[in-house]
Amino acid sequence: MISYTQSDNGRLFTGDCRLVLPRLAQQGVKVQTCITSPPYYGLRDYGCDGQIGLEPTVNEYVGNLVEVFRMVRDVLADDGTLWLNLGDSYAGSGKGRNADGSPFSGYQDSFQTNAQLTGRLKSTPLSDGLKAKDLIGIPWRVALALQADGWYLRQDIIWHKTNPMPESVTDRCVRSHEYLFLLSKNSRYYFYHEAIRESSDSYGRPGANRQNDFCRTKGKYTATPNPGQSATQHRSNREHTPARPLRNKRSVWPVSTVAARHDHLAAFPPKLIEPCILAGSRPGDWVLDPFSGSGTVAETANRLGRKWIGIELNPAFAALHQERTAQMAIGWAL
Repeated sequence: MISYTQSDNGRLFTGDCRLVLPRLAQQGVKVQTCITSPPYYGLRDYGCDGQIGLEPTVNEYVGNLVEVFRMVRDVLADDGTLWLNLGDSYAGSGKGRNADGSPFSGYQDSFQTNAQLTGRLKSTPLSDGLKAKDLIGIPWRVALALQADGWYLRQDIIWHKTNPMPESVTDRCVRSHEYLFLLSKNSRYYFYHEAIRESSDSYGRPGANRQNDFCRTKGKYTATPNPGQSATQHRSNREHTPARPLRNKRSVWPVSTVAARHDHLAAFPPKLIEPCILAGSRPGDWVLDPFSGSGTVAETANRLGRKWIGIELNPAFAALHQERTAQMAIGWAL
C-alpha cells in the first residue's frame, strides 16, 4: 500500500520505492538530482516486509539496488546526477563492527534494532566467496554494478568522519570514512562547481605556487608571485598564478556525524548533503530521495530553495519525515 502527503514544496510517499518510482515515471515526473543513502547491508532490521538490506547474499542486495536505481534513472532529467552514500560491512561471526562502528550481524548473529527488537536476523552461512573477517566491499560492488548497468561513474568521494565511532579492534585501523559516489545519467550533465568552491588552505602562504590554481586574464596565464613571495623567488618561466581564496572542491569531505534527533539512527548529516544539492541542482529544481528515512534530504533541499520528493518504506520513519517537513514552506505551488 502506498500513501501520499504533500506540502507546499514537496511530496512524501510512504511505501516501497520499487512501487512508487514506476508510478512517478508514468506521470512524467522528472527530478534534477537524486541524493540518497540506502539501508546498509546486514546492519539493521527496520521491521518492514520487503526491506532492502537483509538479503541472504551480497549479490542479491547489489541486484536489488541496481533495480532501484534503474527506476531512479527513469525519473531523472537527462542532465541529472545521482549521489549515493554507502558504508561497508564485515563478514564474520557477528563480533565485528560496521562502518559506523555498530555491531555487525555477520550474517550469523542477531542484534537489537532501533525499534526495540522488531526483528532478528536468522543465521545464514557465509556466501559470495566471503570469508570470516573479510571486508565485503559493498560500496564498490554497488558502484561497479551501476556502472555496468549504464550509469556513468564519475567520482568516488570520501566522507571523512571527523568524529568516528570508537572501536576496540586491535588487528586493523578504526574506520573513519564512507563513500559518496557521484554518478550521472549521461556523459554531459549539470554540475555547478562554482557553488561548492572551498577556501584554499594555501592562500597567503609563502611558496604556495600550484599548477592547479589557475586564473586567466585576457585569455592568458600570468606569472606573478604569490602573496608573501618575492619576485626573485618566483620562477617566471612557469605559468603560475597566486593561490586564490577559493579553489575547486576536493574529493575528501571532512564532515562530522550528527546525533540523531529522532529514532532513525542512520540519518546522514546535512553538511554532507549540501554540496550535492548546490552542485547538482538549481533553485526550484526537484531533489529525490528514494530512501528518505526521517527527511534529512528534504529538509536540506527546502532550506536551499529546492523542491523535494521523498519515499520511505517504514511508516514510523515516514511520520518523522512528515513531522520535520510539515512546517517547511517557501511559497511555491506544486
